[in-house]
Amino acid sequence: MNESPEKAFDNNYRFYAYKYEHVYHYRSKLLKRIILLLPIPLQGFDIMNYAENKLTLYQFSTSPFTEKVRRALNYLQLPFEVHEVVRAKVPAGDYKSVSPTGKFPAILDGDKAVWDSTDILIHIDQLVDDRTIIPLDPKKRAWAHIIEDWADESIYFYEIVMRLTWPHNLDSALEEFAHSMPHIPRDKLKGLILEGTSKLTAAQGLGRKPKEQIISDVRRHIESLEQLLDGEDWLAGTLHPSNADFAVAGQLSALLYAEEAREIYHESSQLKDWRSRLMEVAPTENKEAA
Repeated sequence: MNESPEKAFDNNYRFYAYKYEHVYHYRSKLLKRIILLLPIPLQGFDIMNYAENKLTLYQFSTSPFTEKVRRALNYLQLPFEVHEVVRAKVPAGDYKSVSPTGKFPAILDGDKAVWDSTDILIHIDQLVDDRTIIPLDPKKRAWAHIIEDWADESIYFYEIVMRLTWPHNLDSALEEFAHSMPHIPRDKLKGLILEGTSKLTAAQGLGRKPKEQIISDVRRHIESLEQLLDGEDWLAGTLHPSNADFAVAGQLSALLYAEEAREIYHESSQLKDWRSRLMEVAPTENKEAA
C-alpha cells in the first residue's frame, strides 16, 4: 500500500530532522565522530577506556529528581555508579566538590561535576550518539522544556504537600527517608519532616490551601496529562521519551505515595499505559548493579 503524500512528507521531515540533530545540532557528538576517524596517535585519548568510563550519581533515593535522572541514564544506556548522599553531611560541606549548592542529584563525569537535574539531562544527552532525550524539533524541544519545568517547579510542591505534610501518607514514605538518616529515631524523624515540609509549603503558598482544593488541583493536573497523551506515546509528542517524560515520571511516582492521588491515577488509563511504556525503556533501577 502506497503512502499518502502527507505521510511521506511527515516521514521525510522526521528523517531529516533526525539527521540534522545528530550532524549539526549537537556539535560535541559530531566532534566525537570526527575523533574516531583520526589515527589513534592523534586522538589524544584511549577511545575504549573513554567509552567504558562510568558516571557517578550522587543521590537522595527519596527524591523525584533522582528518579528523573536515573530513568534518563538508563534510557541512554549510560553505565553509572550510585553514591547515596548522607543528609547530615551536606551542611558540613562534605559534598561541596560535587555540588557546591548542596543540591542533589548531582553527577560526576570524570572531573566534571554537574548538579540540578535539568542540567544533568542536558549534559548526559551529549554523551551518546545513537539516541537523544532532547526533542529534535525546536518547537517540541521548547514544549518538552515547559513540561519539564512545570513538573519540577509545580507538581513537585503538590507531591511534597500530599506525601510529606499529610501524616497518613508520610507513614508509607518514612522508612525510605530513615535510610539516609539512620541516627534519628522514626518518631522524631516523622516530626521533623512534617515540621520542615509544612513550613516550606506554607511559605511557597500551596501548603495554605485546603486539602479538598489541593486534591481538585491534582485531578486537573492528571487530567491534563491524559489529554497530552491522547493519540501520543510521549508527553511532548515525540517519537521517543524526552526530558518531559522523565521529569513528570519522577514527580508522579512521589505523588502516588498519597492515597488521594492514587485514586485519581487509577482512573487514568492513558497515563498508566504511558508509565508502563516508560518503565520498559527507561527503568528506575541501576542496571549495572542488577
